[in-house]
Amino acid sequence: MFKKVDHSAIAVRKLDETKKNIQELLGAKFIVEKTNEEGQYRVAIFRIGENVFSFLESTSPEGFVAKHIERFGETMQHMGVEVEDIQKFMNHLSAHGVKSSSYMEIGGVRKEVLVGPKNPLGVILQVMEWLGDYKNATPEDRMTKVWG
Repeated sequence: MFKKVDHSAIAVRKLDETKKNIQELLGAKFIVEKTNEEGQYRVAIFRIGENVFSFLESTSPEGFVAKHIERFGETMQHMGVEVEDIQKFMNHLSAHGVKSSSYMEIGGVRKEVLVGPKNPLGVILQVMEWLGDYKNATPEDRMTKVWG
């Protein structure tokens, strides 16, 4: 059902320190950074080798990132996974009693839905279907379009 892992998202306390460390220690290539006021977090996205990582820092003690860190520490907050047909995937989950939430479309770019951690991988899944030219675009082009 999964086409591939799109990205891994890590909750961190100090985004600026994390950005410096991953670039210096791991040779990460910066893609984009943005503040999501509604979601109460800052995100910085990097490519490390063939993989994409997003690092999330809360902008509010009440935000979901702060609550995640309070409960679990600085760990993976979610995994982004790509599917070919999100509606078919959602129907499959539903048929097996797995709930999804927060369906959203970014016009002409992607469709996405969240699946809670009570799934075989044990982590929140951000399931996405990239659309049109973005199906075969580079991670840099995809993330810059969504966050840029």
